[in-house]
Amino acid sequence: KQWYQRRVRAVKKVAEGEDRSRNVIVFGMLEEEEENVASKVDILMDKVNEKPHATDCSRIGQKKPGVHRPIRFKVTSSDIVYQILRKAKVLKDVEGFQRVFISPDRSVEERVSRQKLVTKLKSKRAAEPNKQFIIRKGEVVLLSEKKGCVENV
Repeated sequence: KQWYQRRVRAVKKVAEGEDRSRNVIVFGMLEEEEENVASKVDILMDKVNEKPHATDCSRIGQKKPGVHRPIRFKVTSSDIVYQILRKAKVLKDVEGFQRVFISPDRSVEERVSRQKLVTKLKSKRAAEPNKQFIIRKGEVVLLSEKKGCVENV
């Protein structure tokens, strides 16, 4: 009976991962009363020069005064999510979108491990401000002088 329960949990975890791989989360978009979230997503995708078919566009989380809830939407494939994430950095140069950030949909465990990596990254950057560190493939790595080359630290 235990092996069956473990197998069911494993299958659910894999299915949840597959479902999340097609989701995109947008932070920092202003929230208004009676807003059309789908049109906001379309405007955002215009700014990053992508035209995906976005479905299930909605705000997530509890509504609180003065807090802008993140937007979650689904696209047709995880490849499109990857393209959107690659182009998300152009938003910092677009008027009105400097404080808007796009990230993949992560599970609770993934968010916790990502937060640990970000904390480690910040401490490395503070300890060695003349070097450039990034997170790549679940590790904090040093970006070398050669364009695009990384060194493990």
